[in-house]
Amino acid sequence: MKIDYAEKAKELRRSIITMLHDANGSFSGGALSCTDIITVLFNSFMRVNPQNPNDPQRDMFILSKGHCSSAMYAALVSVGLIPKNELKKYGKNGTRMFIHPKRGTYPGVEVSTGSLGHGLPLGTGSALAAKILGCDARVYVLMGDGECNEGSVWENAAFASFQKLNNLIVIVDRNGLQGCGRDSQILNYGDMGAKFRAFGFHTIDIDGHSYAEIENAFQQATTLHQDRPTAIIAHTVKGKGVSFMEDRLEWHYKSPDDEQFSAAMEELS
Repeated sequence: MKIDYAEKAKELRRSIITMLHDANGSFSGGALSCTDIITVLFNSFMRVNPQNPNDPQRDMFILSKGHCSSAMYAALVSVGLIPKNELKKYGKNGTRMFIHPKRGTYPGVEVSTGSLGHGLPLGTGSALAAKILGCDARVYVLMGDGECNEGSVWENAAFASFQKLNNLIVIVDRNGLQGCGRDSQILNYGDMGAKFRAFGFHTIDIDGHSYAEIENAFQQATTLHQDRPTAIIAHTVKGKGVSFMEDRLEWHYKSPDDEQFSAAMEELS
């Protein structure tokens, strides 16, 4: 049966907006820009078993842009790793559903993230460990494009390529905006794919909201068995799916009020 990615992505977006409204939380723009990517990944490619979430053979997902945890939590609910009622606890005092995810709180939250530039180092180490242990687990690292300003990203890109980590798949959410403005005005990396290609990655540029292109990119990354890691440069729109949030810097910080929440949920209905 063909998966209805569009409907599943809408469900994730509704969960994201609800969490952020109820918790008076931020980072809706970046969470919504990566929702389509996460939808395809978790529904068709991530090898996880809710009955055995710590299986050493499982695939790992590392959300390096940890401030967008609402998208990851929604996805973990969708595949049965977290009970849905836990989402009501997002960002609330005294709960484990932290805005920046913490390792050990829920199955599928593999590492603590939020300090940008750390996800790829953790991913390369995990991918190398899987190689040493002889298991075929894959490691997916989702990063923001602004995060690629961090030197640790490129140090580990060089390391991953040198180690021929073909079980490492990096996804860059290339929405063109970061915390203080447009990427092009802060530290212009230009052709991000060319940068990763220069570091020895198999690189794929896609429309990060085209389910066919996302699916094809993951298919390439998981079946070509190249002797190198893969970088998927997903060109996206910050706030995608809620028209008044799209490509707006302020939705890196703002929380939807009651009126905006109702308007967003109506648009996503």
